Amino acid sequence: MSLLDQISGDLTSALRGGDQPRVRLLRTLRSAIAYEAKDKRQDADDDLVRAVLARESRRREEAIKLYESGGRADKAADEQAELAVIATYLPPVIDAEAIEAAARAVIEDTGASGPSDMGRVMGPLMGRLRAQGTVDGKAVSATVRALLTDS
Repeated sequence: MSLLDQISGDLTSALRGGDQPRVRLLRTLRSAIAYEAKDKRQDADDDLVRAVLARESRRREEAIKLYESGGRADKAADEQAELAVIATYLPPVIDAEAIEAAARAVIEDTGASGPSDMGRVMGPLMGRLRAQGTVDGKAVSATVRALLTDS
């Protein structure tokens, strides 16, 4: 079952259950997925769906920070609930230790020796990490930069 089918099935269940916040979120996600597929002129395969879900997840995280800094705990809680629903469709988040281990392996494979070799490392590393789960590109970049600066 594809991710889009799973989201559609959960939308049907939420409609039957009367869970309006979940219905609203799942409709928003389906719309974003359809828009992205149309924009890129490709089918809504699992990779495209994961990319949209990751983007929507980052948007919710940013909104939570903004609402909390603005003293809107109620809105932050709403965004947190949406983020929890989105997270159920995403693969697990890769921890910092796994990122560092994979980065060391790619640095060794590519023979990178300094910060100027960032580009040679980041492409293969991100491909390897995305195959394992969800990863934050900024954290990966910071880890690689630190490892290459230390070498």
